This record gives sequence, C-alpha cells and structure tokens, in this order.
Amino acid sequence: MTQLGQLRVLMAEDARAIALPVQAALERAGHHVTHVTSGEEAVAAFKRETPDMVLMDVVMPGMGGIEATRRIKAIRVDHWVPVIMTTSLGADEDLVAGIEAGADDYLTKPVSSNVLEARMRSMQRIAAIQRSLGSIIDNIIEGIILIDREGLVIKFNRAAESIFGYPAREVIGRNVSMLMPTPYRDEHDRYLKRYLTTREARIVGKAARVVGQRKNGEVFPMYLGVTEVMTPEGENYIGLVRDLTQEEAMQARIEHLAWHDPLTGLANRASLWQTMETWLAAPAPFALLFLDLDGFKKVNDGHGHGIGDEVLRAAAERLRHGVAGTDVVGRFGGDEFVVLLAGIGEDARAFAIANRLIAELSDPIIVDNQQHRIGVSIGIVMRRASDTSAQELVRAADAAMYRAKETGRNRAILARPKS
Repeated sequence: MTQLGQLRVLMAEDARAIALPVQAALERAGHHVTHVTSGEEAVAAFKRETPDMVLMDVVMPGMGGIEATRRIKAIRVDHWVPVIMTTSLGADEDLVAGIEAGADDYLTKPVSSNVLEARMRSMQRIAAIQRSLGSIIDNIIEGIILIDREGLVIKFNRAAESIFGYPAREVIGRNVSMLMPTPYRDEHDRYLKRYLTTREARIVGKAARVVGQRKNGEVFPMYLGVTEVMTPEGENYIGLVRDLTQEEAMQARIEHLAWHDPLTGLANRASLWQTMETWLAAPAPFALLFLDLDGFKKVNDGHGHGIGDEVLRAAAERLRHGVAGTDVVGRFGGDEFVVLLAGIGEDARAFAIANRLIAELSDPIIVDNQQHRIGVSIGIVMRRASDTSAQELVRAADAAMYRAKETGRNRAILARPKS
C-alpha cells in the first residue's frame, strides 16, 4: 500500500465534466488517481495494480459499473478494497443493484466536495487500520495463509513467501493445494468439502507436523495450525506455518551425535552397548570382534594428531566396507573398534571375516601423499550361551585381542566367555 494519508484511487467515469473536478480535488489532497472511462477498463486497471479504493460510475458505455463491481469483487486480493458507486439522484434501482453486486457505499452526482472529503477521510482511516494490521501480519516470523471455503488463498504474508518461495501475487486467488505435494494436493479439496458437510475435523482447529512443497519442487517438513473464522461471506481459514527443516536437521544431528562417534561416524560406545543388549535379548547367534590397531601410536606420535585422525577415519572406512550391511561397526575408544557380526554362529566364518579385515588394514593408508602402515589385532568371541552378558562378551574379546598382540600382532584369536 501507499504511505499513510495517501490513497490510490481507481475512478471509473465516462463523463469528463464530472471526472475532471473530482480527480483534481483528490490529487490536491495528495491522492493518486487512475481515471478510466468504462467498466472493462476498470476491471483491467484493478488487475494491473490493486488500488486502495474504487469510485465506480453506475452507467457507462459497454460494461456498466454494476457488472464491473461484481467482477472486481470476485478478484482475490490480500486486503479489503471499498467500492463506492456514483449515481444520480433518484436512481434507487441502480443503487440497490450496485450494493448487491458488492459495492460498499455510494455518492450522488454531482459529487459534493464536502461529502467527497468526508468520504475520503473515512477511507483513509480504514486504509490506516488495514496497513497497521497488514504490517503486523507481514512482520510475524511464522507464515500466515488465509483461505476461503473454496480453498483459494486470500492472504499470504512475507514469511509465507520466504518459506514457500512464491511471491504473494503468484499465490493469491489460487488453490492452497499448490503448496502441497501429492497425494495431499489431490486430496485437499475433497477433505475441505467433507469438513464443510460433516464438520469432522482432521486439521481444522488442530496443529500438526505436515509436509509442504516449495516453488522449486522441494518437499519439506512444516508445522501447521489451522483456525476457522467466520466472516459475512462465510468461513475463512487461517493457517499458521513454521518451516521445520533446520529444526529437524539440528535434532537429527543431535541424535546422530548421541549414538555415533564424531570423528569416524561409526557407532559410538553407547550405541554398541545398546546393540549388544538388543541382540542378546534375541535367540540368534552373533560374533563380536574386538580390534586394536597395531602401530597407530607410532603414527600419531610421529606425525601429529591431525594425521592420526585421518588414519583413524581411513581405518574406520575400511572396516565399514569389510563387513555386511547387517553388521555393526563401532569405535570403542581411541584406536579400539568393535565389530558385531549378525547371524554368525560358526568359528570358521568369524575367523574368515576377521582375516579379511586384517588384510584390508594391511594396505598402506595414504595421507597428504605419505604412506602410513598399520595393522590390527583382533579378539573374537562367539555368543552361544543364553545367559551371557554384553560385559562378559567384551571382556573375553578384549582378553583374546591382547593375546593376539602378545603372540605377534596382526592376527585374530578366538576366546569363549564364561557361561
């Protein structure tokens, strides 16, 4: 809208003798006037740029003011635009028809300057209230979308523009389902009609996490609260929208860090303990491999922690790719790792996988164009006894790993926990 005190006035009047003095009086008062001489021109001008008010002559060549008013009132805009009919004295039928078409007030011809000034002051007060409310709505950090009972958008504030990527002009007057991905887009109108018939609400009067779709096609999570409001024209619905993309990404990051090692991205110690407890609660067998890198301390002390971290990441990646997708690889701490092999009940199969991991880690790791050689000692324990605890499995595998180091390193040794 324009600045406070100034109005954009669309005046439809075919008689120049009447139009010119009215236009001059309005412009002297600081208002901006667009003058047209027919109903067709009035509707086209309204579509090009929404005014703050319309002065509409009832009788004009071609499309008259009554039909032009009806068409203008059918155009969806984000604020109320009053239409004031101008008619000659005694034209009661035209006046009634104009009001029924949507006109909000009337002026009789010839237009009195005092009456015109009074009407304009009233319109200025209304415009000032609308601007204040519009400014509040536009500056709320949540998206606000107002729709009618047909699902057509009436209001789309700046936050909604930012969230969905559409300027308001591309949304107002269109079905709100354009902001939804399928299948919700296809179901929306049917849901709205069912609600108007049965009043059984799934969304109206409630708040929920739903998904929206931006202009670029991106589907994203959002909070939506819908409130029904009654107007003289019928039901309207206000949707309060908040984009949850960053919030959920942060939550996912926090949850990931709670269960994953920040350096390697592998399962952390807490996650490993939980997985072992879960697997122990089921009857299926599994094998636990406890690994400790050989020669890592030399790399870390000789080349610094930065190089050491890169070597750990590379070793973790090799371990991850050396087992099946159903297996779990985790960093137990420092240069110690645990591998949980799902469904492995035979010693030979556990040894085969352990030897494959030893071979994977025997190849040099290249960091900053420099080769670093490490190895790995592995203790293996098979889960067989139903009363075995996770702590007993880890202790047994850890002890077997130390025996592997003591007997030459870069090898795997099998142990059995106490049952």
